[in-house]
Amino acid sequence: MATVTIKSATVARIIEGHGFAAAESFKKRDGSEGKSYYTVWSDARVSVGDTVSISGLLGVKLEEYTTRDGERKQTAAASINNAEVKVLQTEDAPF
Repeated sequence: MATVTIKSATVARIIEGHGFAAAESFKKRDGSEGKSYYTVWSDARVSVGDTVSISGLLGVKLEEYTTRDGERKQTAAASINNAEVKVLQTEDAPF
């Protein structure tokens, strides 16, 4: 596995007892904003909306799902294992 470091991501969702989902924003070539999502496996105490830095082992797997319209789609699901998480800013107050 490769090591990945995300300098600034936002906690999007808590996965109780396992970790959280994080969203990283970036600017595309055309100037629009894009987002990458990661599942972070960690026991770090974070809240939705917190800004965090994350470092750990990157894992990617292919996932299939069916849309509400019945169309089958595939996506690459990225996860960060053995993650070290540092809270940079909380939803309630910046550090």
